[in-house]
This record gives sequence, C-alpha cells and structure tokens, in this order.
Amino acid sequence: MGSKNLLIEAPVWLISQFYRPRFDPNRQTPREILVLRPNDFGELLTTTPLFEALRKRFPTTRLIAGVGSWGRPVLENNPFVDEIVEIDAPWNNKLVDDRSHRNVMRFLWRSPQVAALRSRGGFDVGIDVLGSYMGAVLMMRAGVKYRIGVRGYRGGWSGCQDYIEFSRRQCGRAALGQAELLGARTLPEARPQLFLTDDERLQAAHVWSAGEAASRRTVRIVAGVGAGVASKAWDARLVGDALTRIANAVEKAGNACNIVIVGSDADRSRANEAIAAAGPGMQIRSMAGEVSMRVMFALVEKADVVLTNSSMLLHVAAAFRRPTVAVLGGSVTRPEVHDAIWGYPPPYRSVAPERYVPGEHARNWPSVERVVQAMVESIEAQHAHGDNRVEPVA
Repeated sequence: MGSKNLLIEAPVWLISQFYRPRFDPNRQTPREILVLRPNDFGELLTTTPLFEALRKRFPTTRLIAGVGSWGRPVLENNPFVDEIVEIDAPWNNKLVDDRSHRNVMRFLWRSPQVAALRSRGGFDVGIDVLGSYMGAVLMMRAGVKYRIGVRGYRGGWSGCQDYIEFSRRQCGRAALGQAELLGARTLPEARPQLFLTDDERLQAAHVWSAGEAASRRTVRIVAGVGAGVASKAWDARLVGDALTRIANAVEKAGNACNIVIVGSDADRSRANEAIAAAGPGMQIRSMAGEVSMRVMFALVEKADVVLTNSSMLLHVAAAFRRPTVAVLGGSVTRPEVHDAIWGYPPPYRSVAPERYVPGEHARNWPSVERVVQAMVESIEAQHAHGDNRVEPVA
C-alpha cells in the first residue's frame, strides 16, 4: 500500500475503533443486510446476482439495496430485494456532478439520505460492493454492525470486519465473493439479473411489431450509441455506416432487418446522427429518450443481436443472453483487461483495434468492416444454434 493510501486508510481505521463489531453472522442470522452499490448502471447490474446468493444463504433476512436514485429501475421487480433505499453518494459514479472531497464530507455528515439510514437503528450486516474509504465510513455512519468491503482497490477495508482481496476478475464474481464471506455456497452465475413485468414486455412487443411485416422473417437489432464515458463511445456516424452494411447483408440473405437505437434522452442527438449517416433509405428507428429504461430492457430481451459500446447496454444484453458485439476503443486501451472484468462468455464478443497508437484515443477504434463482420457472424451463429427465425446471412 502506498504512503498516500496509508494516510487515508489510517483515519478510517481510527474511526472504526469507535464502531466495534456488534454482530457475528457466523453465529447469528442477520435481521437485515444492507448492500451498498450507489455507482453507475453497469456496476449495479453486475451486482444483481449477489442478492440471489444472499437470499439462498439467509432465506428470512431482509435484503436492502442502497443505490443511487438513478439505479432504481435496475432492481425493480427483483424477487430477491426486499427494499430499495436511495443513496445518491457523490463518489465513484458519473451521475453526481459535484464529486469533490468537500461534497463527499457534506453528504456523509449532513445528507438527509444518510440521516434516514441512521434513524433505522442500525443494520446487522453491510456490504460495500465497490469497497472504498467513503463506503466504509457510510456503513459506520449507518450503524452497520458487521461490515464487508474490498482490500486493495479504493480502500476502506480497515474499517471492515471482513473483505475480499481486489483482483482483476469478472466484476459480478467479485461481488459473489463477498457473499461467500457470509457462508454462501449456492451461487448463481455471475451474470446480471433483470426481472420484467408483462406490461413492459407488451410495450416492447408493440415497438418491435411497428417495424415488421408478418410475411417476412426479421432480424431484430438493438444498437447503442452512448456510453457513460464519452471516450468509450464509437463515432455515431460510423455506427450508422455499420448498421447500413449489416442491414444490407441481412436483406441479401432474404431476411428483413428491424433496427432500433436505444439510449437515454442525452443520446438523442447521437442516435439522430447515426440515422442520418445511415442514409434516407434505411429503416432505423431511435427509441433513445422515447421509452423508459425498463422498456428498453424488454426490447433487448427480444433482440436477435445487440451492438453496443462499453456501456450499460452490454450488461443488459448479458442478462438475457443475447448475442452481443461490443465495440472497444478510445480510452479502452486493454481489451483483454476490459473483458476479464466486464465481459461475458459467448454469445458475447468484443471487437477492438488491431493495434493501438499511444495517446491517440480518437484513432484507436476497430474498422467498420471488422464490426460488421462480427455482427454478421453473430447472426449466423444464432441460426446455426437452432434459431429458425432468420436465414443464414452468408
């Protein structure tokens, strides 16, 4: 541990001496477990299997998810989560504008959300999935009696009674490692979990049917143009070019192509840019900002293939095991590390530049041809595995 980290860790340890452990999960069944994940959408999605693991370990324990208000849709209708509490923590996310040290301290000591947690009288167990100095202090402030964190990433482990060691492993599997510290042995797959309602599926079905003719087999493509970090987003004009070529290949094989671009309201302009680049003859619709996040999830569930940046959409597609092509480039300079942490087994695949030019993020992207090839191969593989909705593209 570096001297800077040690200087920060020391006061966390000191504070923890006033919050000694008052609960032993090895001898008692927790009444409540607080799971903290007030980070970005993708991080929260990777955490969702943890709730199933905890439910199987502690069937009668109340499981409470502490997430940013923006993350509530990810956990709605989840049968393993008893309660969602909103914690708009100003650290380790891109959704809070002011992430200064001053605002972090203000949040920890003055936020009404933290005050509401404190008023509950404490929690038997708390898990800071990310593992951070701030998360450890938040758990102490919330009266968590037995705290679990991560050693070797963002700190805070010295304020916890137990912790996992940080390593570059699949993010969801790391979270399940924290459940193992509590004795969980029946673990789900380290894959995001989303639980849709019938109404959400119906709304998505209407969106899909509006772009299809009953007389033709149709390949459904969901495309994402945004990313939480701008430098991870492929040029929207190139997305449009790629979608045109993919649609032409699908049409050449005798299938129709139904392409929907999804995203938030902030992605509208990029979606329109991609559609403009595709040309007036292309039937590409933008649902960016037009449907709720939950309906977007339902659109992905019924897609044949997903084209995405390194973004939330990647994890949504993984939840439904949809064939996925992730375009990696820009500030993602080590695709093998990216996939080790954020990737999934096939039918997920990523496409990265053949070589990187140091310091030239704008140039470090795969060619349109390579992305199109990966998408076409994903469609072909889907057909080869028995999906008779579409004909082979080759």
